[in-house]
Amino acid sequence: MIFQPGSPELQIYRDYATRMGPTQPPPKMPVTTLEELASRYDGFLLDSYGVLNRAEEPIPWAAEGVAWLKSKGKKVRVLTNNAALAEEDNRLLLSSIGIGLEPGDVICSGSLLARERDRLGIRGPVFYMGLASGREYLRAAGLESTDQAEETRVVVLASSRGYRMRRIAEAHRILRQEGSLLVVLNPDAVAPRPQGVMARVSGVTARSLARETGCKVALLGKPFGEIYSHALEKMNLPADRVVAIGDTLATDILGARHAGVDCALVLTGVTPPERAKLEAKSWQIWPHYLLPDLRPGNPV
Repeated sequence: MIFQPGSPELQIYRDYATRMGPTQPPPKMPVTTLEELASRYDGFLLDSYGVLNRAEEPIPWAAEGVAWLKSKGKKVRVLTNNAALAEEDNRLLLSSIGIGLEPGDVICSGSLLARERDRLGIRGPVFYMGLASGREYLRAAGLESTDQAEETRVVVLASSRGYRMRRIAEAHRILRQEGSLLVVLNPDAVAPRPQGVMARVSGVTARSLARETGCKVALLGKPFGEIYSHALEKMNLPADRVVAIGDTLATDILGARHAGVDCALVLTGVTPPERAKLEAKSWQIWPHYLLPDLRPGNPV
């Protein structure tokens, strides 16, 4: 999690860490293996980007690791903030690059819209920003969309892609109204892409919209607790039998720690292996384990 000082990505993740508070360091933070984790836990919550894939590029050993866990009878679920795609489309993307998953194996932050709609007081149509696939979350929540700014005070942001700049201008018009609400289905600031590229995603867009309009903001997804409650309910396992594996301290690890779920920081994503312990200390976000990759039996 190395960012340029003052960059929006750094500030977003610092805000999340401050908002949720530091975690207590575990007695040890050992480097572990997938086999060792499988000896302790029945359920595995795997992040997608940085753990399994970089967009359409599979991460080495991810497919083998998932297949091995399933062969051992472990419950495996992908817990992702990638609300650009519907849950089934996320699954199909991963399956297309060799990561074998069944329907229902992907749990996405976008699915929280249906769960949280009433609590957020969302009524009537909403203004949607994202790819066509992400509209599935509106349908699941029983919400219609509108392109007429005067018909709504709610903007649902699912992705940083899928719309033109003119749509951002329309979102500004809506969010400047009194009582407006920006619902962010993906709070992430960056996502790993092939060849080591880190792309800005919807968390950066959301920060800009909120600062420029002064609207209320609802953040759905990691690191916030609702997604972990949702995942544990769907897995039908107690928190102490589940381990979360992620690559980002201020979303995957921070969220799991505050949800009471043990967690491993995998070193294939945004946290450099040579700086993992220093970064954990700097951020005061401590995983229970460090995991080099998803290779079964990876030597430590």
